[in-house]
Amino acid sequence: MNGTILSAEKITKVYRKGFRGIPFTAVKELSFSLARNRIAGFVGPNGAGKTTTIKMVMGLVKPTFGKISLMGLSSELPDSRRNVAYVSEQPYFYKHLTVAETVDFSARLIGVKAGSVLSERKRVLDAVELSDRQKTKVRSLSKGLQQRLNMACGLLGDPKLLILDEPMSGLDPPSRRLFRNLFCKLGQEGRTIFFSTHVLEDIEAVCQDVVVLDKGALSFTGSVSSLLERGSLGTELVIPSIPDDLAANLREDGLELLRPSSGDISVLIPAQKDPSEYQRKLYEQGVYCLSVQKRTMPLEALLYGNSELKEGGTAS
Repeated sequence: MNGTILSAEKITKVYRKGFRGIPFTAVKELSFSLARNRIAGFVGPNGAGKTTTIKMVMGLVKPTFGKISLMGLSSELPDSRRNVAYVSEQPYFYKHLTVAETVDFSARLIGVKAGSVLSERKRVLDAVELSDRQKTKVRSLSKGLQQRLNMACGLLGDPKLLILDEPMSGLDPPSRRLFRNLFCKLGQEGRTIFFSTHVLEDIEAVCQDVVVLDKGALSFTGSVSSLLERGSLGTELVIPSIPDDLAANLREDGLELLRPSSGDISVLIPAQKDPSEYQRKLYEQGVYCLSVQKRTMPLEALLYGNSELKEGGTAS
């Protein structure tokens, strides 16, 4: 089997709205692929079609056109979803059950052997730090703790692919940090994760790849690093001081020199120029760099404010 664990080929979903059945296209000719053992973010504004796409992948909604494959099998086949976990944005629980009863019930539903239920429960509750809440009724849990329980149920059976719809919605900062660390750990263990989010910091923190939707159509698909490279603004060198003649020479070369409130000088080198050349020039004049760092556009501007992203490549 090749390195692709999920692929969508020109999938389209058309709904009928209102009494007259006016067609509305929620997702239009969307194509992307997800490689094994990668963490990919799925982003786009509200109404972009993310949840509809995830439901088509999971077989909960049938595409009007197009094909989807999971584990090398057509998504129309139930076997394609073996070793695949789906965690919805809104968890649905029997509120009168305890945390332990909920996990045990979910374990039996997916076919975990009776002799393994207790060990599976311990494993997944430890992973989301809910082991001390096993006797708590679900109705007594906050939204954030219910999200943790939802994730715990998704981890049952040790799935190879996790498809998560807004898994960090409503989480407080400690829980969000817990989920980020969990995703990174699962990725290191060879799991593949595909999750939608509105928080772009999550993409930079844990993702290797990203798929961007805009009004139901693909805006970008590729690695996060390649996306950030597209938004490169160059390099910033911070120096303590600079001779006037050298400063004038750098400005003639198209560099910008700024003096922030700290008193040090920032030398802004455009993306098309080689920063090592200017580091060498400074060194030859006895000027040493205090720091060197790349400058990029904010991820939000890259994802939602740059039409050129539609020329993006395929995630691999």
